Amino acid sequence: MAVNRRRLYTESRHKNVVDRMGTNVYSSKDHKSMHKSLNGEFILYQLLIEEIFDEHQTLIPGYNSLTEYFQPNDDDDKKVMVEFDKEYDPKKAIYWYTRESCIYKILNRSLRTQSIDGIIPFSSFIKDLNKQLDDEHKSFVKNQKSSSIKVYRGQIISKDEVNRLKSGKGELISVNSFLSTSTNKEKAIEFATSRSPPTDELTSILFDITIDLNNITKPYADIKQFSAYPDEEEILFMLGSIFRIENVDYDEKQKVWIGKLTLCSSNDSDIKNFSSELNKELHGQNRFISIGYYFIEMFQFDYAQEHFENILDGNLIKDDIDLAYCHHGLAKVNYKKGDYNIAISNINQSLKYLLDNQKFKNHPLISLCYHDLGLNYANQSNYILALEYLDKALGKKNQSYLSNIYLSLSDVHFKMKDYLIALEYAEKSLQYQSTRDYSLIASVYIKMGNIYSAMDDKDKSSEMFDKAINYQLKQLPSTHPDIALTYSAIGLMYLELNDLDKAFQYINKAYQLQINTLPNNHPDFADSYRNFAEYYLKKEDFDKALSYYEKELENKLKTLLWNHPSLMVTYRSIGNIYWKKKDYEQASMYFHKVLDSHLQRKEVGDRSISEDYQLLGDLFIDKLDFDQALDFYTKLLENELITKLYKDFSLINIYKNLGNIYFKKHHLDQSLIYYNRLLDCYLEKKPF
Repeated sequence: MAVNRRRLYTESRHKNVVDRMGTNVYSSKDHKSMHKSLNGEFILYQLLIEEIFDEHQTLIPGYNSLTEYFQPNDDDDKKVMVEFDKEYDPKKAIYWYTRESCIYKILNRSLRTQSIDGIIPFSSFIKDLNKQLDDEHKSFVKNQKSSSIKVYRGQIISKDEVNRLKSGKGELISVNSFLSTSTNKEKAIEFATSRSPPTDELTSILFDITIDLNNITKPYADIKQFSAYPDEEEILFMLGSIFRIENVDYDEKQKVWIGKLTLCSSNDSDIKNFSSELNKELHGQNRFISIGYYFIEMFQFDYAQEHFENILDGNLIKDDIDLAYCHHGLAKVNYKKGDYNIAISNINQSLKYLLDNQKFKNHPLISLCYHDLGLNYANQSNYILALEYLDKALGKKNQSYLSNIYLSLSDVHFKMKDYLIALEYAEKSLQYQSTRDYSLIASVYIKMGNIYSAMDDKDKSSEMFDKAINYQLKQLPSTHPDIALTYSAIGLMYLELNDLDKAFQYINKAYQLQINTLPNNHPDFADSYRNFAEYYLKKEDFDKALSYYEKELENKLKTLLWNHPSLMVTYRSIGNIYWKKKDYEQASMYFHKVLDSHLQRKEVGDRSISEDYQLLGDLFIDKLDFDQALDFYTKLLENELITKLYKDFSLINIYKNLGNIYFKKHHLDQSLIYYNRLLDCYLEKKPF
C-alpha cells in the first residue's frame, strides 16, 4: 500500500499531465448491448460517490494525516500537507480545493485516473466540499434574477471523447472531477483556443452549459468569496453532477468543438431509470466491492485486482458473501489476464465461503462460480472438466444465468468441433433470453452464424447474421458498435469462402463503424486489424498483412500483458509472415515469445510446448541452421516422451526429422538410430 501511495504522490507532482477533464457518457442503449463496458466509467464514479456519502458504509477507512498517507519527499509539498493536517477547517474546504498545491493536484489526478487509493483519503474533504457548496448554492440560486443561467468551460479533450459525445446526443454525461466553469464565455473560449493540443489525439472543446435554477441538483455555486483566487468568475459544480448532451458541433470560425449541455434535475427520468437498472444489476451486492467489477468491464484489470486485494488485505470485510464476491472478482481478473489456474483457485475460495454457510446454499453466485470454472477449464482445453462444471451450473437452476450457461456450453462444443451439439445449445440459449434484450438475442444469432460458417453452410450462416442485424436494429441505431460485430462475422464468413471482395466490404464496414463509436484502444479494433491481416494474407500481400498484425498486437498490449494467451496467436501470425519473407531472425523472435509464455504458464509435457519446439525446429531447418534445428527437435522429443512411449506412432515425424537433421550434419550413426526408431513405430502399428 505504501508503495502505491508514494507512486500517486510522485506521479501527480512530476508527470506533465495536460489539464484534462474526463467525460463519462451513459447510454441506456449501450447498457443493453454487447458494449455495456462503454458505460463503465460513468457507473463507477456514481458508485464511488454514493459510497463516500453513505453514512452506513464500513469499507472506506478514515485517514487523519495526508502527510503520513502519501509520504511526500518534496519539502514544499510536505510543508503544505503538514499545514493541511494541522490547520484544515471544513469551512475552508473550497479554499483548499482552489489553492494551487499538491492537495489539488493529487485529488484531481486520482479522480481523473480512477485511483481509488488516491481518492479514499480525501473522502472527508470531499464531503466538506459538498456541504460548503450546498450551503452557498442556496444563496446563489436565491440571488439570481432569472430562472436560468449559462456557464462555460474551455477544455482540452481526447478525440475519442468527442466521438462519444457526438454519438451520445440526448444521453447523460458526468465528469470524473469537480467541474470548474466560468460565467464569462469569451474567457472560456480563449482558454480553449489559446493553445494547441499537445498531441494529435487531443482537441479543444467549449462546453456551453444551461442551468435551470428551479431544478433540484447536486450543488453548484459561485465560489469567489471562498476561493484562493477570488478574481476568477468561477462556478464550481459538485463531483458527480450529471448533464444531458444537447448537441456537439465543430465551429469552423473559432476552430473549436462546441458541446451544449443541460444540467439534469435529480428527478430526471433517465437518472431514475439508471438508478433502477443499477440496483437490479447489483441485486444486493456490496457497492464498494462492485467497483472492482466495473474496473474489469473497463479493461482496467490491474486497478480491479488492486481494489479487491486492498479490501481483503485490509480486513475490511467479514461477511462470507462479501468475501465470496471479492474472491470471485479476483477470479474474473485472473481469467481476463489469462492466469487460469489462479482464477480456478480464486473461484474455489469463493465457493468455500458460499458452500460452508447454509444461508447461501442457493445463492446465485454458486451457479456463476461453477459457470466460470467451466470457462477457465475450457480455455485450458480441458473440455471434460469444462462440461462437468457447466452442467453443475445448470443444476443450480438459476433462471437469470441459464441463457449464458447454454451459450457457454455451445462455445465449448464449438471448440470441440461438435457443431450440431453447439447449435442445439445455442438454440436453448435463445429460449431463455428475455424477449426485450434484442442485442443479447443478436449475440446468439451471431454465434449460430459462426457455427454454420464452420460447417460450410453459407446460406444458413447468412440467415443467422441477417437475424442478428434485424434484432440489433430493433433496439440500437444503425451506427452502434454491436452491429460492427455482426459485419465482422459476415466478413470472416466470406473470407473462409475465399470471396475476398465481399470479405473486405464487410470487414471495412465494421472497422468504419468502430472508428466513429469506440475509443481507439477498444479491444474490438484488435479483431478488425486481425481480419484485415487475414484478408491481405489471402491476397499474398505480406507487407500489408504484417502491418495489420502489428496493429493488432499494439492494441492488445494496451490492456494485456505480453504473455497473455490471446497474444500467442498474434505472435505466431507475425512470426509466420516474417518466415514467408525469409527474415528468420524476426520470425524466431516472435516464435520465442510464444515458447517463453508457454514455458511460464504450461506444465512440461503440454502439447502447446511441443508445437512451439516443432515450429522453431522447422524454421531453422528451412534456414539450413541444423545445429539450432537439432536443439529444438531434441527438446520436442523430450517433451513428448513425458507423456508417450518411445514407439508411439505420433512420434514418427519427430524421428524422421531428427534422422534427416543428423544426416545433413553427416552424423550417420545418430541418423540411423532415429530412422530405426521410425521403423519401430511403423512395426508397432503394423507388424508383419
